[in-house]
Amino acid sequence: MDLVRRWVEGWRLCRGLEPVIEYADAYAAVLRLPGRERELFARSDDPETVDRLVRELTADTWLTVTTQDGNGIARRLAAAGARPFEEQKTLMSIDLREHPLATAEFESVGSLEYARVLIDGTVAAHGMVAIVGDDAVMHDIQTEPAYRRRGLGSIVMGALSRRALERGASTGLLMATTDGFHLYHKLGWLPEATMVTASGDARAVRGDLGAVLTGR
Repeated sequence: MDLVRRWVEGWRLCRGLEPVIEYADAYAAVLRLPGRERELFARSDDPETVDRLVRELTADTWLTVTTQDGNGIARRLAAAGARPFEEQKTLMSIDLREHPLATAEFESVGSLEYARVLIDGTVAAHGMVAIVGDDAVMHDIQTEPAYRRRGLGSIVMGALSRRALERGASTGLLMATTDGFHLYHKLGWLPEATMVTASGDARAVRGDLGAVLTGR
């Protein structure tokens, strides 16, 4: 799935990771995190590919499969011996020209743009985007607890979209949590597929896999 490849490239830039290794059936990213040394992103959700990738899992290797049948893939992963996580995330996209725009304070670092919304000198909300050609991959959209439910998440997203457009991007991509999905959808983002993640170890640390939206 081409969108997966494009999202993964922006995601790894946002996380400061080395270029992913491309295999015939997966993209492999090295994270070096406790319980998450590396992560495989399946290039297909066909049964043979999923079963083969499950055999590659270890206690600190994760696997994410992008699919139109999230529950079916979760059952297949479990049947093959993996430990699917309860939450399924959503790969989403948008034509940035249709995104509501806003302004915020910015810092640019190469292909990355960091947006911050300040209230009385305090960073109340922030987020980042990686510009990869025509794509803008949003990541780490967060609102501090004391400032939630003020629409600051929408401001951050609008500001990142404006900056991405200024830098020549035309398509927005992100992986949404269950909580973040509703705001993104309200802003015009469209679901493309479900992203099901599993580990080879039931004790795996369930850290973030992408944008974790806490303000809405």
